[in-house]
Amino acid sequence: MTKRIVVNPLTRISGFMEVDVKVENGQVVDAQTKGNMFRGFEQMLMGRSPFDAIYFTQRICGICSAAHSMASSLALEDALDIEPLEQGRYLRDIIHCCEFLQNHIRHFYQYTLPDFVKIEQNPLFQADHTDFRLPDAATARISRHYFESLTISRRCHEMLAILGGKAPHNHGVFVGGVTTKATAEVVAGLSSILAEVTAFLEEKMVPDVYEVARYYPEYYRLGGGYGNLMSYGVFDRYRDLGTLYVDPLVWTHAGKEPFDETKITENIDRAWYKGTKQTYVPDEEMTEPDRGKASTYSFVKAPRYDGQPMEVGPLARLILSGEYTNGVSAMDRTIARAIEAVKIAGIMKTLLGQLVPDTDVQAKYTIPETAQGRGLTDTTRGGLGHWLKIKDRKLSFYQIITPSTWDFSPADDRGFRGTAEEALMGTPVQNADEPVEIGRILRSFDPCMSCATHVSVSGKPVKTIKVFG
Repeated sequence: MTKRIVVNPLTRISGFMEVDVKVENGQVVDAQTKGNMFRGFEQMLMGRSPFDAIYFTQRICGICSAAHSMASSLALEDALDIEPLEQGRYLRDIIHCCEFLQNHIRHFYQYTLPDFVKIEQNPLFQADHTDFRLPDAATARISRHYFESLTISRRCHEMLAILGGKAPHNHGVFVGGVTTKATAEVVAGLSSILAEVTAFLEEKMVPDVYEVARYYPEYYRLGGGYGNLMSYGVFDRYRDLGTLYVDPLVWTHAGKEPFDETKITENIDRAWYKGTKQTYVPDEEMTEPDRGKASTYSFVKAPRYDGQPMEVGPLARLILSGEYTNGVSAMDRTIARAIEAVKIAGIMKTLLGQLVPDTDVQAKYTIPETAQGRGLTDTTRGGLGHWLKIKDRKLSFYQIITPSTWDFSPADDRGFRGTAEEALMGTPVQNADEPVEIGRILRSFDPCMSCATHVSVSGKPVKTIKVFG
């Protein structure tokens, strides 16, 4: 017997995503992940000052906005042939660390835990399944941490705002590093908050994730997917510090090898776009939306590396850097997020220790008549790439491939499913009316579909929905 299951929206926040699966004899036999909204930020940037891109692209997302300012700044530095001072890199990367921390804490406690732990009775936490296995004492303890994590996550944004002016959508990250100086008082303040955040990670978040894993061991065997892993590198190749985390690397069944950006392509065979080609390299084509295109099902395109779908994110980085060896599964992905948060806190502490207070990292920049550049870096959810071209001192081309595009792509013209789609294949579904397994596996990727797609419906009034009274 075949049953079709559609879950929409799948994400608890961070954009819009639908999953459409077919279940036969209690197992998933087909899956489609769908981004239903068009982003359009690339089109908005045409004809604007290149410096606008740093601030415009942050508005793609309210969760990982600093990530886009990072990639956009790197792309502009490449186009303007600017090498930032090491002090500038340290300051910018400290802001990036803050976003990693607030995102990982928020995702684990607010978006993942409700799938496994019955948070205290409240209409907001009303579950759509009954598969809760933790004993009462553990449930009560982790529920307390759930609410405590809101304060800790906010403290991470507080650190980001100290250097970046505000959060989200900071004003600090820019060409050359950041727009401000770090005083001794700022460094001391950041160090103090970081110590508070680190204590929460080590004493509560990491024990909590292993407590959850203990009661759901089958998720070490579910949600694996292709096993292809990729990182653009992050917190790497400092002049004096070397690589603090991971270099640009790729893992396939052929083994681990250096990352080669010329192997990146995008395919629109199953996506609602039209262009001169179905497969192209990122700086070659700016496709246009085509919602009426036949045999398609998503506004998310299909990026591929050397023709293959790739998984990006915390688990990929930890495995590629040699710091995690257990395997690739939904539970490994969830655990990796907690382990990586501790790793990032340590990196931030190291970078804070390298700062020379009151160092000015800024200069006056001149936009060339024509130029092009690209900025590739790993961010919270994985590899993020921005490609741009400048003509007549204005932006004439912009292309963005987000981490969630890598993980939640549709199938391509060679028949390869997207990474998350493949992760669902063969998943046993105990109760098709309560398909909790699907949500647990897909949310282990931390989907951020507002980055992969965005809403733009001309002629329709904006709706405001009040969640709390």
